Amino acid sequence: MTAPPPATSATSATPATARPLAPATPPGRAVADGVATGAILALGIALVALTGNRWGVAPLAWIAPVPFLLVARRAATWRHRLVLLAALMAGASLQIAKVVTAPVPVALIIPFAAPTALTAWLVVLGVEALRRRAGEVAALLAFPALAALGDVAQYTLSPLGVWGTAAQTQVGDLALMQLAALVGVGGIGFVMALVPAALALVLGAPAPGRHARAVVAAFAVVAAAYTWGAIRVFTPAPGPTVTVAAVVTDLGLSSAGLPTPAELAVNEDVLFARTRAAAGRGARVVVWNEVATVVAPDDEARLIARGAATARDLGVDLIMAYGVVLDDAPLSLDNKYVWFDERGGEVETYRKHHPVPGEPSLTGTAPLAVHDRPWGRAAGAICFDYDFPAMARAHAALGADVVLVPSSDWRGIEPYHTEMARVRGLEAGVSLVRSTRWGASAAYDAFGRTRAAMSAFEANDRIMVADVPVARVETVYAQLGDTPVVGLSLVILLGIAASVRRRARPR
Repeated sequence: MTAPPPATSATSATPATARPLAPATPPGRAVADGVATGAILALGIALVALTGNRWGVAPLAWIAPVPFLLVARRAATWRHRLVLLAALMAGASLQIAKVVTAPVPVALIIPFAAPTALTAWLVVLGVEALRRRAGEVAALLAFPALAALGDVAQYTLSPLGVWGTAAQTQVGDLALMQLAALVGVGGIGFVMALVPAALALVLGAPAPGRHARAVVAAFAVVAAAYTWGAIRVFTPAPGPTVTVAAVVTDLGLSSAGLPTPAELAVNEDVLFARTRAAAGRGARVVVWNEVATVVAPDDEARLIARGAATARDLGVDLIMAYGVVLDDAPLSLDNKYVWFDERGGEVETYRKHHPVPGEPSLTGTAPLAVHDRPWGRAAGAICFDYDFPAMARAHAALGADVVLVPSSDWRGIEPYHTEMARVRGLEAGVSLVRSTRWGASAAYDAFGRTRAAMSAFEANDRIMVADVPVARVETVYAQLGDTPVVGLSLVILLGIAASVRRRARPR
């Protein structure tokens, strides 16, 4: 892509028709510029592809936006800007392609990559527009503000939740993830965006030394965030604990369709046998994975009766997650769990609130609930539900101490998706237990520290037992949500806009 440097505004009152023509760019220079721009974009595509998801190199996410910010400085026409969008789409598609393993179809790539690429493109164009009008420091501030607003908009308005946000690339960095308790995923994105904004200034500004203080201040904010997080990680967990077990099956829906009746019968017996084994290991709560079995509508009552009897006989809370086949052509499922108390009474029937786009599950609409149990206050959700921060905030507002999340993943997102759910626990200040078929089961305390973990791709008995704290930790994010980050971002952008207006006034 060949892009001449952006035109500067005229400083005299000479009519446009009277201005001298700018010298044409020599052909050799145009070719060299095009090659350089192409190389920068190729680097950007590679960096985006390597960040996030399987085999993600987390530190690269801190510099991945730099090539695109630099190319945006060269873009003078909409053709150039559309090439920039195409590069962002290529990088996002390659990143998403890393999660595609059986039984997930390749067709998933484009619909998952497009919102991320489009959001990033709008942010980069917005930053460059403000830089040209208000200067380098304005761009340094505008990028984190717009990036944070883009992240918040994505997990608030998009059906993809936090997928594609900057924080999603760093879920293994527990010190940084502590920021979720303070400012949420949007705030983490704000802090991360300071680094590429500062690097783009240093590499792209004509005289970067003039803005050294702003660059140092940006890196100081990142250092302060890490220091706070590193200290918070060592905070002792308050309160007593409860022993919770995740019981997982290897049988589920596949590209071949529903399991056979014989397979389902064996699977059901295995699930109840593992439930008994978990209770024998001291579990007071047993959580099955998402759609651990499926039944026909006229067989559901039998399964419920068996679950209630098992909970009563063992004296445990049983979160029995299963699907009811409403139709098999095309497939339609009532994806739910039934929660039994230690006497076999029904505590809650919950349906998944956020099915993955394209998933054949009904959408649950019942209000969220938190239940007083002898061992603490607890709530539940199903898998993709906990890719949406609003769910965790709602549970915190209702006073949950522990959240139990039956889930089902696949090889391409293991253990990544479980680590993403851990961030919801940090936001809400709750312990979280995720029981996962074809993925990583894990239990975390309110600071995101691992209490137990189990992979479905290792040789084990598919029973994970963990002691988790049952005293919620108050967090700023649970109280205020995204308001502080959105407010700060808007103040920054309004301040830049006011600066632009002042510059535009005739003197």
